[in-house]
Amino acid sequence: MVRDGEAGVKAEFVLEKKINEKLDSDKKKKGGQNKNRKRPFVVDHSTMICHFLIKGQECEMPKERPCRKQHDLQSWWKAKPPDLYSTCHTFDTFGFCPYGVACRNGLTHVDPDTLSNMVDTEKYEKMKIYEVKQTVDRTLQKYLKTHRVVFRKSYDYFEKEGISFANELKQDKWLQKEFKKDKNFNSCKDKEKERGNACSVEITGSPESKRRKIDSATQKKSEDDGDEATVEYYFLKSRDTPKKVIDFRNKLFLAPLTTVGNLPFRRICKEFGADVTCGEMALCDDILRCKVSEWALLRRHHTEDIFGVQICGSHVVRTTKAVELISSECDVDFIDLNVGCPIDLVFNKGAGSALMDKSRRLEGILRGMVNVSSVPITLKMRIGTSEKKLSGISLAGTMKNTGISLITVHGRTRQQRYTKLADWDYISQCREAAQPLPLFGNGDILSFADYNNNLKYADGCMIGRGALIKPWIFKEIKDQQHMDISSSERMDILRRFCTYGLEHWGSDALGVEKTRSYLLEWLSFLYRYIPVGVLEVLPQRINQRPPYYHGRDDVETLMCSPNCRDWIRLTEQLLGKVPDGFNFVPKHQANAYA
Repeated sequence: MVRDGEAGVKAEFVLEKKINEKLDSDKKKKGGQNKNRKRPFVVDHSTMICHFLIKGQECEMPKERPCRKQHDLQSWWKAKPPDLYSTCHTFDTFGFCPYGVACRNGLTHVDPDTLSNMVDTEKYEKMKIYEVKQTVDRTLQKYLKTHRVVFRKSYDYFEKEGISFANELKQDKWLQKEFKKDKNFNSCKDKEKERGNACSVEITGSPESKRRKIDSATQKKSEDDGDEATVEYYFLKSRDTPKKVIDFRNKLFLAPLTTVGNLPFRRICKEFGADVTCGEMALCDDILRCKVSEWALLRRHHTEDIFGVQICGSHVVRTTKAVELISSECDVDFIDLNVGCPIDLVFNKGAGSALMDKSRRLEGILRGMVNVSSVPITLKMRIGTSEKKLSGISLAGTMKNTGISLITVHGRTRQQRYTKLADWDYISQCREAAQPLPLFGNGDILSFADYNNNLKYADGCMIGRGALIKPWIFKEIKDQQHMDISSSERMDILRRFCTYGLEHWGSDALGVEKTRSYLLEWLSFLYRYIPVGVLEVLPQRINQRPPYYHGRDDVETLMCSPNCRDWIRLTEQLLGKVPDGFNFVPKHQANAYA
């Protein structure tokens, strides 16, 4: 007897009723997020080797702030745990591994006698163009942190829309103060003498005439008895090429996914046939403050042929400047505005889904983004903030006139989060209101049958949780068939993720644990997949959970376990034993066990 909301699993795989009841009683019936969860591991610097020694240099840490890491290279090398794999993927791919002796697969490229790091020069010169580089260089970092980046396109737009911009400033005094500081730079815009990114500007309005020499290639600041000051500013790159045009129709679109939509995961989805990928949500304020962890979300792999980034903000000033900065300095094909995030921290600041109740502000933000961007702007929203405030249709009809290139609608309200089924009938009404602008739908797609059925409601489909539960969904859609992925094939997918993770987050001990923590986050979705050979009725629905069952082999049984301790066991097969004190708490309380 199959209960409501339960997937039909073949009788021979279902566990006995008594075992089912015991597992149900062990599990805490909770919902929502574990907001106070701690980090899975604490970095112990005393067990790590000094990064100066990894580069073959002497430690340069000052005496007043001594280095906490180890400096006896030979002793550290002898005590180093065994390698995880027989080869180092980074060295095999690029001919050089920057982690040297600290690499957990270092025997491939470290001379055991001299402990020097080997380089395959020919391969490195050939492959270094494919390295995933930091999106913000050190020069730009310094200018951003000292508020000396000049946003010329943004200034022009703010002057043009003076009234609406003034209204924005009244709401945030810190924003008003910062823009007032930046506004002074606008007066020098017309006087600059272009020299690439460098210029020289005459500043007036003081008792004595001073000259500011602006040169973004070097950083200098000197004063000579108060008579003369040399200060410099960074002028963003100006791209005079026509704005890029992307035809999103009939393309498989991987949704932007916070935490789990990282670069290694996106590489997996690309291998299975995703056409369009989008990075994790980045906050405009943190981008402009040059928070390195936020800029890391904008990194792109060379296999992502159509790649966008998603930003979140609540003020036209911040979003406009962030878009000008990203489109000028980053390698992206489009920029998406998040108007659907339901998280309280974002909503209470007036961003995310809160913008759905502020249509005039949202329209101003989108117009500002379109005005300064050299790439297409897209919008992702929900159908409303609550069932009593369904604003998706009216917003689709209004926002299509702002110049954006695509609207995506998640068929739930902010209040629903991810409960209940997505309302594709409402998405269809949004599509009619948005014509002729293409509109994609999002929600509850876990098979090619779901995808085919929902195409009648929208111009295309964006896939989020379905890709987390089974990333091969893109291949299923293109081949129009269900794929019965074996446990060994699924382990190969996890192994590739770990390989890409070590390349992305680092192959030293710290990078291994970062990779493990992100893999565990992904496993909290992957365990929900029910193998095709186990199902009584195809296809599996995203809102259906299976009874407690065993797989066709021990590894498959481990993979279908809802217990996070079993997920840790899986990671130990791929990344070695977890360090002492390691503790993983799932993001969602529904996955937490006592």
